[in-house]
Amino acid sequence: MKTDCQFLIIDDNEVDQLVTQQLLKKDFGAVEVAHAGNGIEAMQWIQDLKSNLPNSLVILLDVRMPLMDGFQFLDAFEALNEDFKKMTKIIMLSSTLDPRDIEQAEAHKNVIQLFSKPLPVKQLHELI
Repeated sequence: MKTDCQFLIIDDNEVDQLVTQQLLKKDFGAVEVAHAGNGIEAMQWIQDLKSNLPNSLVILLDVRMPLMDGFQFLDAFEALNEDFKKMTKIIMLSSTLDPRDIEQAEAHKNVIQLFSKPLPVKQLHELI
């Protein structure tokens, strides 16, 4: 299935990034897949593209990362332009079993879903 949205993978694990990217390319025909190793890199990527943002952005966000983790990224995301936030879908991907992380992700207003790794592509199709 071809999609017109752009994807941003925010994950410090390069193997997880590669697996997720390959799943997106195979199942969505996605050629626009950007990567960031933590929330700081992701915010910089967003700032760099402000004048040329896609019509629809799907962020696949890891929970645990160095420098700026997924929840800190969500805090920084709150300060962004409302129009940008409306065209962005955030899905958290994690291997965490910590019930506090799960509860916090599921309760966050900007997170539409929390998935366990690896990315469940069929469920992602249903969301976007």
